[in-house]
Amino acid sequence: RFINFHTAYLVGNPVSLTGTQEAVEHFNKIYSKGLYSKTDWKVLTDLITFGDAFEYVYYDARTDTIKSKVFRNADCYPIYDEYGEYSYFVENWNDRNGNQHYTIYFPDHIDTYVNYKLVDSAPNATGLPIHYVGMERGLYDQFGDSMMLDLIPIMDRIEALLSKEDDAVTTLSLNPILSIQGQKVSEKEMIDSNISGAVLHLDDGQKAEYVNAEMDYSVIKHELDQLYQQFNMVAAIPSSIIGQSNIANVSENTTSIIYQLTENKGKQNMNALIDGFRERWEYMRMLSDPISDDDFYSLNVVFNSSKPVDTANDMANMQMQYNMGAISRRTIMEQSPYTTNAAQEIQRLEDEGTDITDPVADDE
Repeated sequence: RFINFHTAYLVGNPVSLTGTQEAVEHFNKIYSKGLYSKTDWKVLTDLITFGDAFEYVYYDARTDTIKSKVFRNADCYPIYDEYGEYSYFVENWNDRNGNQHYTIYFPDHIDTYVNYKLVDSAPNATGLPIHYVGMERGLYDQFGDSMMLDLIPIMDRIEALLSKEDDAVTTLSLNPILSIQGQKVSEKEMIDSNISGAVLHLDDGQKAEYVNAEMDYSVIKHELDQLYQQFNMVAAIPSSIIGQSNIANVSENTTSIIYQLTENKGKQNMNALIDGFRERWEYMRMLSDPISDDDFYSLNVVFNSSKPVDTANDMANMQMQYNMGAISRRTIMEQSPYTTNAAQEIQRLEDEGTDITDPVADDE
């Protein structure tokens, strides 16, 4: 659940591309036709789960679309040479009949093997698959570490404690044991149960009661609370999200504090994604119509995070900046949470006959 939380937090809303109007229009068409909002979700899910993600950009002639394939981590691995250079990429899987399939990506061609026999070799137009690497590095700098490695010991401890508590409640509290103290009553002294039903006969001075174990609630709660707190800190999830605390009528500043750890984790994931996005854009440029260097290098991305914010206050602040001549309408559209495609919105306004020229530019 926390993997979905971090993924939805960063790319649950489609990213917004920024840059010159020509660049944004060009790449927004590719993103929209290739369903890249779904691709971003898959990439970030793998990046958080495994610390690495792999994406191959290709041209689908059948649909005349630039698409991306996101590889399963369990079925593939990149190969680096002794100098740490990314040299090859291998995908391996078995079909239902037990045949082994190997696809080896070289910088200039792709070889396909079935049961270790070469069955196909094709040119590779976009080089090696993109290797997204998490910011928390593993044993080697070329690979990332999953945050799951830090969470598993905490989750194991929580599960062990809850299992013991469940056994204790079931065995000792819900199934109490009858205890009789005093002299034992012989069978001859008991009344036949066929006459009176089930009757407990006690000698004078005997005592019968159900006893159960008393568990120290405060100690158990304290240990669980500490484990949950540690889990929330490592997982970078606000405790209120998973029901560990209640919040109501809080200010935006308070919300920012609550989401601080999530923000920090989101920035780590953001930097890892941007490195891969720039490679993706290079491959998209190779497979699509020509675009100038100035337009291409103006391209950037804005992540529309899902953090609760006071959008009305943000819009008011941008309106204030605009009135001061310190921001353009296009920038407002790119930063606005209500606009995911600024270039398309500008075109629609122009089609409606709306003058979108900035007064600041006219004054100059």
